[in-house]
Parts: sequence; structure tokens; C-alpha cells
Amino acid sequence: MNIFLRRDQELARKTKPDIVQIENISFEKNDCFVLCAGFEDRVLGGLEMMELKNGGGKVVTIEYLPEIKENKLEEINQFCDSSNLAKIPLEYDRRAPESFGNLLLEKLKNFSGRIFIDISGMSRLLIVQILDAIGRRGNGFENITVIYTEAEIYPPTKSEVEELIKQKIADVWFPITFISSGVFDLEILPELTSISMNSQPYRLIAFPSFNSYQLTTLRSELQISKFTFIHGKPPNTELDWRTKSIRNINNIDEIPDKEEKIVSTLDYRETLDLLLGIYDEVNIFEKIFIAPTGSKMQAVAIGILRAYLSDVQIVYPTPKSFPSTDKYTEGINKIFRLDLGSL
Repeated sequence: MNIFLRRDQELARKTKPDIVQIENISFEKNDCFVLCAGFEDRVLGGLEMMELKNGGGKVVTIEYLPEIKENKLEEINQFCDSSNLAKIPLEYDRRAPESFGNLLLEKLKNFSGRIFIDISGMSRLLIVQILDAIGRRGNGFENITVIYTEAEIYPPTKSEVEELIKQKIADVWFPITFISSGVFDLEILPELTSISMNSQPYRLIAFPSFNSYQLTTLRSELQISKFTFIHGKPPNTELDWRTKSIRNINNIDEIPDKEEKIVSTLDYRETLDLLLGIYDEVNIFEKIFIAPTGSKMQAVAIGILRAYLSDVQIVYPTPKSFPSTDKYTEGINKIFRLDLGSL
């Protein structure tokens, strides 16, 4: 007897591949490596781990606009030139990011080898755009590998946060942000948009962050009836304090009609399984909005989900600025790969 599954049921039944720590990346002449020229040290982690086989290969370098002078495009270009790797430059304007996934697909359409997507320097929205576009192509995630590099140091420090929370208690209007500041715009991209029935209430699935403006913007711009807040659990238990601090910064206790969950910031499967469970429970009754403002591996889970479920709406409060790049992550720690072929 044939069993007809919904798309979410099909994805739920698939074996989710492990995320595996690696020591090198075997890179051959027919392969392609896609990375973003961000300003963090870990942007170069995957590239420098390459073991070149048979010479050649291509690197798609995505340059962010507006330009940030600390971006590592020059270092990436020097590595490619010294390693005899052909460069394919692309620009990603975070003020006008629509259709970038399809633009990247056009550049990748003739590649016969493996395609490595290094998300270490990418924005969360860019990760979702790329995986959504790739997942919906004719051969889906075949020959697609995600590369992710952990940083050694993740600011802010606990003492920095506690000091600013004291100021917030003294002044209820005192905004707390770290890493990024403010919101430039709430991005609702045509390729990540879905249609809803007028009678459907809206559910927002959000990942609260240290930039409190992001959740404030989502709440003010969208007519949300119910909230699901997903908090991240870092693999390093010394960072567990962040969950409580982020709840405090975003005034989560004051938001009605909410539920809260905690999942790993590294193991994308926890996020993906949780999202599939929520979808299965409420999609008939509610229109689901997802804001990928959590970790980058959580954004991978959202990108995979969106490739399967086009009725999920993606919204993204783009940060207005990065006040100080020297307050961002530092160093290169573990490097992981995730082979998506089984999906």
C-alpha cells in the first residue's frame, strides 16, 4: 500500500546526518567552496583547512555591502591566488538581499563536484536564503556540505552583561545591545514569503538575542497572537548564563501567550525536530513566522525546513550596524562538517 506523506512528515522521517568535527577538507579540482568575506577570524578557518587534490577548484567569495573595512576579502583573495584556486566574486547587499539564493544557484549550476558552503562568516538570513534555494533545486542537497567553524571567544562577557543589566533596571528605557545594534529593516523577502488565510492567527517562532531591538521590531511590525521563543544551549557549559541574561534583556517574562524551549546552538537536529513538531501541531490553524536570529547552526535547521515547507514565512530584523568589530568573536576553535546529501 502506498503511503502519501506531507512534506513535513517526509522530512521528519529522514535520517538527519551528524555534524562531525574535522581536521581537514579534501578539496578536488571539480569542487567549489562558497564563503562570505566577513570580519571574524573564523571566516578563514575552513579555507585554511583545505587539502588540495589534483589542483584547481573554485571559490565563490561573497562580499558584504555596505563594506566593512575589517572584512577579510583581501586575505581570501591572497589564499586563492597562492593556491591556484579560481575566484568567483559575488556581492551581497544586506540592505537589498532578495533573490540572492537564486543568483548563487546560477553560478553553481555547472559544477559536477562537491559544493562546500562555509557558513562561518554568513548572516543568518543569508544561510537560510542559500539553503532554501539549494534544497529546492532539481537534485536538492545532493553533494552539498556545510562547513562551520567555532570561535574561541564569544563576547560579551558575563560581567559586561551584568553591568548593563544594572543600568537597565535603573532606567527601564535603557536599550541593551551587544555585537550588533538596532534594526535597519524587517526583511520579508519574496522568495521566503508565504500566503495565509485572513482568519489565521500568527505565531512567531523567534530566537532571542543580545540585540534586544530585533525582538522589539518583530513584535511591533507583526500582528502576532502567539509566541514560541527558542533559547540556545551552547556546547560550552560555561556559557549557560547567556540564556537567563538574554531572557532578561528581552523582557521575555512580560510577553503574554508564549511558550519557551531550549535547544543546542550547535546540533541543528534539535532545532529542526522542534520546528517540525511545532509545524505538525499548529500549521493547520496558524500562520507560522520564523525569525532566524539564533545561532548559525540553528539557521541551518531553518534553511532546511524552509526548503521543504514553502508555507512557512521567514522574517529577519537586519541589524543596523556593528558598532565595534573588535568586540565580535575571536580566534578559531573546532571546525565541523555537515553532509546534507541524505536530506
